Order: sequence, then structure tokens, then C-alpha cells
Amino acid sequence: MHTLEEWQQWYQAVSIPEPRAQAVQSPHRPSEEPLLQSWDNRLAAQNIYFDMCIAKKIGHAHVADEKNVAFLRIDQGLAKHSVEKAVAAFIREGSWPALSHRDCLHLVVRTQLARKVLAAILQETPQGMVIKSQMPDLGNREHAIQWLLLDLWNLGGKAFLTAMASDFSKKREESASEKNQIGQLVSEQTH
Repeated sequence: MHTLEEWQQWYQAVSIPEPRAQAVQSPHRPSEEPLLQSWDNRLAAQNIYFDMCIAKKIGHAHVADEKNVAFLRIDQGLAKHSVEKAVAAFIREGSWPALSHRDCLHLVVRTQLARKVLAAILQETPQGMVIKSQMPDLGNREHAIQWLLLDLWNLGGKAFLTAMASDFSKKREESASEKNQIGQLVSEQTH
């Protein structure tokens, strides 16, 4: 799961999970699904919080686009210490310290990666099962936050951003292709 191609395929294949029917569990092992779903809900709420912080700072809602992804790819090493410090403060104090626009952008994409990982685990994909084997006890708040916002990012953050950039590039190419096809149809109908 560590190669760029695997992360790109995984990024494009995994969607945020929809609620699904409970699988029958053995009586020996309780389901981890409610705990995973709970963390996914918390991450979704955090994502909304970071989006609101960004909107306050820039005056409008945050839109993920190629420009933001390019900035994050270049800036991730420079912002690492600041983001890790903010996450450590959140773990310690239970609330976020004052965050810069830059920190919020980085935390948005980190929560997106964490949610993709949780989706893969909930969907029991092969990649999800590999990552699940490395998952700490999510019942421990500090370990869970450390893993979801720091460790997963260190494992695959660069590849995740590369996959996002690739996805934007493909969408732009598809859009240009559709415009060309429409232009050709209009041209054919007017001649």
C-alpha cells in the first residue's frame, strides 16, 4: 500500500462510507464498526470546523482545487511542525489552539485522508485490512487522534496529495474533452 500507484488507485476507489447493515459478528469479538463510524463522524465534524475557520480568514467557503493541492504539496514539509504542534495541543487540551489559515488547510486534507482510511477499513477492502492491522486501539482518544491526524499522514500524505492532484488533472482533461465534443457537434449542426 506504500507505492504511489497503489495510493492513487485507493484514493480514487474509496468513497466516504454510507451507513450499512450490521454484519453478524461472532460472539467472541464485538464489532469495531460503531467505533470506526464514531471516529469518522468526529473527523467529519472537525472538517466542518476547519472549513469554517478558513471561511472566517478568507471571507468565503474553502474550495478544494488544483491550486490548493499544489500549495499543500509544496508546503507540507514546511508546515509539518506547526500542524503537529496544533494536534498535540488538541490531544492535550481537548480544543484546538489558534490555527492559521495554512494550518487549517493542512488539517482539512489530513482529515480527508483519515476518513478515506476509515472508509477502506469499514468497507473491508484489502488495503483497509492492511491498514487496520496497524491501527491502534481507537478507544484510546489520544492514540486515535495521533494515528488519524499524524501517523496516517506520515505513512501516505504525500501520495494522497499526489493522487488528489492527479484526480483534478483527469477531471480538467475530461472537461476539456467534453467541451471539444460539444464544439464539434455545434459546428456540424451549423454547417
